[in-house]
Amino acid sequence: MRKVEWIIASIFIVLGLHCLVMAGTLLPGAAEDSTYFSLLLRVCFWMGIPIFGGFAIYMIIMTIKKRKGKVL
Repeated sequence: MRKVEWIIASIFIVLGLHCLVMAGTLLPGAAEDSTYFSLLLRVCFWMGIPIFGGFAIYMIIMTIKKRKGKVL
């Protein structure tokens, strides 16, 4: 992908996160000022766990493939 496409995709991701968090802060009982940022951090944390897990699995698979390709 070109740089412009990465920027557009990043903007869409940020806007989607903003809409998700804003909808969560508009729920009844969530009227604090720090609610937006605390909810944003929790959403990013829970999104980061599967991304990090998938990356770790990918790296493990790639190292196994590299080791199988080498002659001992």
